[in-house]
Amino acid sequence: MPYATQADLSPRRISADDLVQLTDDTNSGAVNTDVVNAVLVEASAFIDSYCRNRYKLPLQASDQIKGVCLSIAEYYLYLRRKRVNQDVRQAYDDAVSFLKDVANSKAALDQPATATPQKGGGGVVATQKEERFSDDNLQGFA
Repeated sequence: MPYATQADLSPRRISADDLVQLTDDTNSGAVNTDVVNAVLVEASAFIDSYCRNRYKLPLQASDQIKGVCLSIAEYYLYLRRKRVNQDVRQAYDDAVSFLKDVANSKAALDQPATATPQKGGGGVVATQKEERFSDDNLQGFA
């Protein structure tokens, strides 16, 4: 489930005319809602990839999460047409930088931190099971 909707994206971030130009691949003159939804889902998954070790997913609805999602989605839409301007690029870079800070515990989301961080450092454990395939029991097969 995406953290923002098309209604959040337009006209808040992208004008209706620009959204048509960015999504209409068949020259129908209308917004392709499938493209918009796919971009919003992709942006939400991108956010989740940075937040999954600190927060329970899916994240709760908030203006903070919505804003980050819209910045990323806007960048993805402009990137489809290779028309990324400096403002869109800067908003995307800021969103990614914030998500990196969240992942590294330098910033926090307005979310309950209920996810348990993954622990590493486990060693390799060998088991003593009977060998299923050996030279003796495969003799004649090769």
